[in-house]
Amino acid sequence: MDKPYRGLAQVYDYLLSGVDYEAWADYMEEIMSHFGLKPRLLVDLACGTGSSTLPWARRDYRVCGVDIAAEMLEVAREKAAREGLGVEYYRQDMRSLQLPCLADLALLFLDGLNYLLDEEDLEKAFNSIGAAVRPGGFFIFHLNEVEKLPAGEGVETTVVEEEGLTLIWDSSYDKITRVWEIKLTAFARQENGLYRKIQEKHRERSYSRKDVERILSRTGWRLRGCFSPYTLWEAAEEDRNIFYAVQREVEE
Repeated sequence: MDKPYRGLAQVYDYLLSGVDYEAWADYMEEIMSHFGLKPRLLVDLACGTGSSTLPWARRDYRVCGVDIAAEMLEVAREKAAREGLGVEYYRQDMRSLQLPCLADLALLFLDGLNYLLDEEDLEKAFNSIGAAVRPGGFFIFHLNEVEKLPAGEGVETTVVEEEGLTLIWDSSYDKITRVWEIKLTAFARQENGLYRKIQEKHRERSYSRKDVERILSRTGWRLRGCFSPYTLWEAAEEDRNIFYAVQREVEE
């Protein structure tokens, strides 16, 4: 199996074609306004092919993108260049960031933190991101409580066929480890008319709000808000997708 998103960079944007990234940026600005934030420098973590980064550059924010997958970043740089946007992209692991300057605000869209499969790694990420954000700065991120996915105990198979592309994924959830696993197989037509076979395995760990709050308490972040998707309402028990806003503590 390829490392996650190494092969899938070719079809990643197709998979997320229904995502409204401008609406995502609108929602982030709503949260920023709620807390009176006027950031000068943003860092977009787990930015993938850059679709979550570009709305900020279009709105004249100074923004950089970070992702662990070189192939995804190649696509992101091509997108930014086509629009003439000056976005810097860095290939880094969010558990060990080494950015050239401190950000006022770190953002993480979708479920990048769910890929960290144990609490130790999640704590490393919170510590690393905290070191990349100025004191008093914010981190706004999304977590997916994957145990609330409508998945049965066995393996479920889904097939999608489009012109030039076939996608097959087998998914399952392990209640003991709280890990959702998806095995992806894609057949993507290339420019020469031949098809490339892409196989990847993705695993996501579920973290409850209590889990997150406990880990945050050890990492110098203060929880400022926990929201239902695309609202400023307090997250409800039944919510599967939760948005967190945390602030880096100021050292006295």
